[in-house]
Amino acid sequence: MPTTLLLRDEARRRVRRSAFRAALAVVTGATVTAAAFTMAGTGARAAEGDVANSVLADLTISDAPAAGLDAFAGVFGTAGSPPNGGLDNGDLSDPSGVLDFLTVRGQAVARTNAEPDRNWAQAQASGFTLSLNDRDYLSVGSLDAYAECIPAPIGPLALAYARTDSNTIGVLGRQVPTGTTQLEVTGAELGADDVSTATLTVRYDQIEDPAGGGYQPQSSARAGLDIIITGVLRDEEGQELYDGPLVDVELGHVDVTCDATTSPPATTPPPTQPPVTDPPITIPPVTIPPVTVPPITVPPVTDPPITIPPVTVPPVTVPPVTVPPITLPPTTLPPTTPPTTRPPVTKPPTPTPTEPGPSHKPDYGYGYGYGYGYGDHTEH
Repeated sequence: MPTTLLLRDEARRRVRRSAFRAALAVVTGATVTAAAFTMAGTGARAAEGDVANSVLADLTISDAPAAGLDAFAGVFGTAGSPPNGGLDNGDLSDPSGVLDFLTVRGQAVARTNAEPDRNWAQAQASGFTLSLNDRDYLSVGSLDAYAECIPAPIGPLALAYARTDSNTIGVLGRQVPTGTTQLEVTGAELGADDVSTATLTVRYDQIEDPAGGGYQPQSSARAGLDIIITGVLRDEEGQELYDGPLVDVELGHVDVTCDATTSPPATTPPPTQPPVTDPPITIPPVTIPPVTVPPITVPPVTDPPITIPPVTVPPVTVPPVTVPPITLPPTTLPPTTPPTTRPPVTKPPTPTPTEPGPSHKPDYGYGYGYGYGYGDHTEH
């Protein structure tokens, strides 16, 4: 069994690489990746008849002495299932020595399954690190790649996805997104003594066919990651030392199909023998029970009543203000003295000229007379 797997993996790698290199000269980068993937899967299925395939890691290192690289090619983690072949948990024995360069973190998974109602393939790992020249040339986060196909009468329906950490990878410690990126590096970063500067071109593709991670009406599906690094290397004088591929890594390549395999041609019996009548073969219909998704009951969210305690304002007792009585002392008015009433002054009659006047000075005292009055005055 290991020998068979090794031959199958080697055939798969050669078909993919030869198709990829031929397409590289005539098509653009985006078309190259899709064409290489499709040719690889088609060739493997034609050779083996599998309807579900999974390859966790496929590594090619170019022969580039200026960059300190020696040629290498190998695969790690493979699985394949023929029609109705059931589950294949994969071969993780690494006969080609990929793990001498590539570190696979976490549990490595490469498995497939082929049943009448569906075919699927899966590849998983917690992360990958490619080490060359004692440098971390390439690092990839966690990967979960999956492809599935459902045949008639329900289908054909297919889905595929390749999930990674933030859709970014690391090349010599630089973060690289999907698409094409150019990096200017030094020979020290590459671990190449004869190289002064280098321009690296990184092509990073995330393959999902059909796209969107949901079922689409088609009869095949594929997913995975493709990372191709090429470089132009220069010496201290700026002279070109190398221009070409450096590393080609395919991770989590899974592909499935719902197409039936071709039956071997029927052998016609000799004419001298009566024809053999085979009883009709009745294939019971495959009934897939409906998938009932139990209703999700969301319990009502009841907000607890908010009880606001009554606020009791203590009564404010204002003590009575007693105004002391104001006692005004009695005002004693002085007695009113009536005005002094003087008796009318009666002017004495004017003495008769015949009478002699008094011989003495008149008395001016208080009384009723001024030498005359109401009585006779005797002269002393």
